[in-house]
Amino acid sequence: MSESDHSTPSSSSDSASPASALASAQASPRQPSGFGRMLLVVLILLAVVLAAALYEQNRQYRVLRADFQRQHNENSQLIQDARSQADQALSMARKQAAQVEDLRNTLDATSSQVQELDQALQLMTDSGSDLLLLNDIDHLVTIAQQQLSLGGNVANAIISLEAAQAQLARANRPNLAALQQSINGDVDRLRAVATVNLPALSAQLDRLSGLIGSAPLLVPDAAAAAGQPVAETHAAAPTGASSVQDAAASETGWRGVLQDGWRWTQAAADRVAQDLRSLFDVRRVGDSAALLMSPDQAQRFREGLKQRAVTAQLALMMHQSRIWKTELDRVAQAIDQRYDMRAESSRQALKLVRALQDTPIEVALPTLDNSLAAIAAARDAEAAQDDGAPDDSGDAPDQNPSDPAVQTPAAAPVGAGAV
Repeated sequence: MSESDHSTPSSSSDSASPASALASAQASPRQPSGFGRMLLVVLILLAVVLAAALYEQNRQYRVLRADFQRQHNENSQLIQDARSQADQALSMARKQAAQVEDLRNTLDATSSQVQELDQALQLMTDSGSDLLLLNDIDHLVTIAQQQLSLGGNVANAIISLEAAQAQLARANRPNLAALQQSINGDVDRLRAVATVNLPALSAQLDRLSGLIGSAPLLVPDAAAAAGQPVAETHAAAPTGASSVQDAAASETGWRGVLQDGWRWTQAAADRVAQDLRSLFDVRRVGDSAALLMSPDQAQRFREGLKQRAVTAQLALMMHQSRIWKTELDRVAQAIDQRYDMRAESSRQALKLVRALQDTPIEVALPTLDNSLAAIAAARDAEAAQDDGAPDDSGDAPDQNPSDPAVQTPAAAPVGAGAV
């Protein structure tokens, strides 16, 4: 019993050890199954992340592809529009080139026609009748005479006479040599005429107007008050200089005190004498009303003189010597009587207006009577030659020259030119 009892625990212990070994053997494979599970979860997560990344990449690719396709379509549309605009521009350029070519052809045709007309006119003037040439010369000389008589424009008259000279020289008619010499003489006389320098005289009138507005009158006004501080400054300069010299020469001690007292006494005496001299002003005035003007009247007086200067300037432009002389005489008289001649500006104004008085503005212009008389003589000679031609030929001895039906064709233009 004891052996069995003793053997039973051992057997139970023996039997218990395989059971624990089996349990440990069963428990050991479960540890790798948990790691695999975690590995499987990680793999699933990686697969999900890769799938999401692949989906996002695919979506971005589709977006980029759609954007590229849209840009491609827009570029294609722009290219088509540019191509259509280029075709339109090319067609317009071709049309314009055709129009330019047509205009060039028209211009060439017009130029040729103008040249033909010019040649015909040249032939008519140079090789035509002397009467037509005389009519042209008479027209040019008449224009020159009008320029001289109406506006006194010597330059335009010379231009018209030079055109007449050119036509006579181009025609080369020996029978019109006297007319050509007369026109040459008139041109030489016109070129020798002394002209009036209008810009210089106008500038002198402007300067005179400025002096009239700034020169002092006998009675102090706004212009005289404006120029007074400058005179006082110049008058005070020597006194200051003498005081500086006296201060430099002063000595110290009782002699210096005496010198200072003497200097101040002398300065006070000079001031008192100057004030006393300012109380009395002795002047010789030709017009008693010059000392009775108020400042407002003085201002109106200056404005009136300026208006007379403007009137003189208008007379200068219109070559009205009588108005020019009258206005300048009035201005000179007013400056001499109403302005203070001790001022330099007043003396300059009077000198300037007297110089303008001595300047003539109306020049005696020569007339074109010699040329007009030569034209009339040439017409008479041409008419006499045309009237004598049928008698010399003897073709119509029975015709009456006084009959209007048998008058020469040149008689009508001669009458028209004379009118």
